[in-house]
Amino acid sequence: MIYNNNIDDIMKQIKHIMLDKDIKQTDIVSKTGQNKGTISNLLNCKSKNITLDTLLMLCNAIDCQLEINIKPN
Repeated sequence: MIYNNNIDDIMKQIKHIMLDKDIKQTDIVSKTGQNKGTISNLLNCKSKNITLDTLLMLCNAIDCQLEINIKPN
């Protein structure tokens, strides 16, 4: 996926994986220790300045790898 400064695409992919694996927001809350509001805001793109650490935390909670590719234009 090409990331064009749009966190919505990344969260859609995370939500899709959650659906495929039958993972609920409450599962992520219990795995991360974050509160329900924080996880909801992340997944619903209300937090626009997500850090790589937070993204990695979400990926770990849904048992997925975070891969970053940097390519020249």
